[in-house]
Amino acid sequence: MDGKLFWAFILAFIALGIAVGLWQLGPAVREEHLRAPVPRETAPVVPGEDLAELVAGNTAFALDLFRSLSEREGNLVLSPYSISLALSLVYAGARGETEHQIAQALHFTLPGERLHPAFNALDLSLQGATGPKLELVVANTLWAQRGLKIKDGYLELLARNYGSGVHALDFRRAPEASRRRINSWVSEHTKHKIEELLPEGSITSLTELVLTNAIYFRGTWEHKFEPAGEEPFRLLDGTEVSVPMMEREGRFGYAAGVGYQAVEVPYVGGRLSFVAILPERYTEFEEALVPERLEEVLEGLEERELKLLMPKFSFESGFELREHLERLGMAAPFSPEADLSGIADGELSLSSVVHRAFIRVTEEGTEAAAATGVIVGRGLIVPLEVRLDRPFLFLVRDRETGAILFLGRVLDPRGGQTHI
Repeated sequence: MDGKLFWAFILAFIALGIAVGLWQLGPAVREEHLRAPVPRETAPVVPGEDLAELVAGNTAFALDLFRSLSEREGNLVLSPYSISLALSLVYAGARGETEHQIAQALHFTLPGERLHPAFNALDLSLQGATGPKLELVVANTLWAQRGLKIKDGYLELLARNYGSGVHALDFRRAPEASRRRINSWVSEHTKHKIEELLPEGSITSLTELVLTNAIYFRGTWEHKFEPAGEEPFRLLDGTEVSVPMMEREGRFGYAAGVGYQAVEVPYVGGRLSFVAILPERYTEFEEALVPERLEEVLEGLEERELKLLMPKFSFESGFELREHLERLGMAAPFSPEADLSGIADGELSLSSVVHRAFIRVTEEGTEAAAATGVIVGRGLIVPLEVRLDRPFLFLVRDRETGAILFLGRVLDPRGGQTHI
């Protein structure tokens, strides 16, 4: 092959690669936005008892899920509000036993016509807590396979109560590009603290819907802490490690009860706060923590003069929540019998619920972010498993002509040569 022909071949190969890449990315880049012509209800009339009932249910779910997740070792952070909010979008389109199980697992005790306005009122109330040194951003959106017929009533509910719509992508032709697009949206709405909500392979050609929630919080302490240098921190096994600490003297919320102390540190404005609970016997206290016990701790907080020493810390957590939600009684939504007919017709069911969260606590304040993704597929079934765990034959063939290029057998996968 002469030089000109060689370089022509190389350029053609590169052009083919670029064309294939653009073909894969194109369908997902050319997204459409669907939204019902209904404005968000910015002044929902919601009784105070409905709001209190919603918050109480969310708290019960938060502690249920925390106990399930705490079986894993190490630090843990999650946003139960993000998870409840994302799954409320699923609940809005669930019917029958699927609807019942979601309500049971998430402690949704209000009927739908009161639950979604209550979520709207809670979200709008939280937005009112923001200011120059306190930022709280919550966003929801749906991502659907292009051509999926989302029902008008569902689109109207999304627009009215959640201020969101649907982005149409092409999961079938460009699942990876679609995944990157969704992750980009999450990153943008969490100030780039959650970069990879959806892991590789989570979006496939069977994906029909992805429901996402993102939450970002940045709060400055009402009174700044001072560095306290390295101090010992005792681990669960009794060993001590040296960690950077910070301290402040002043008035804090404080409570002491049987087996615990608690302290509350307010952020600027006083509405939002950081609460730390210090048990004498950590494992026993955590295992026994139920909504009533938490309420007892929080109601016992009274302002008093303290010197508070606490560690600076920063970490993130990531979870696949399907197993934990099924453990809480939410199996039907993940099964072939799931009924999400309030969203769209067809055999839709949940395939995955993923969550990532981040937190950083310093002398200045707290920064935290979280995101939840609920992946919905069509006609999902348990795949047939084939185990090549005994001797087998193999061949390599040309599918167009039928020519067999290689033929063999595997009697012992450890290898070795056969000589005749």
